[in-house]
Amino acid sequence: MVDIRERTSPNVAPAQTMTGGQALVASLLANGIDTVFALPGVQLDGAFDALYDAQRLGRLRVLHVRHEQTAAYMADGYARVTGRVGTCLV
Repeated sequence: MVDIRERTSPNVAPAQTMTGGQALVASLLANGIDTVFALPGVQLDGAFDALYDAQRLGRLRVLHVRHEQTAAYMADGYARVTGRVGTCLV
């Protein structure tokens, strides 16, 4: 059996670990998204933790809605008015 440590270069930095929510936010930011229309729910707790962290740093704006259709319509209106990508998370 081969020991994986023998094949690892000592010059390579260890990979940074992140949660799924952090990966989602990193992807949104990398693609120029600055506003998200969102409906919070327990199934999205990890995503909202990362969204709130980005919002605290001033990198992302999160607008809460009370219905899924509202998030979609707001994202659509945002896209039509600004010419940018409208993003909703439900």
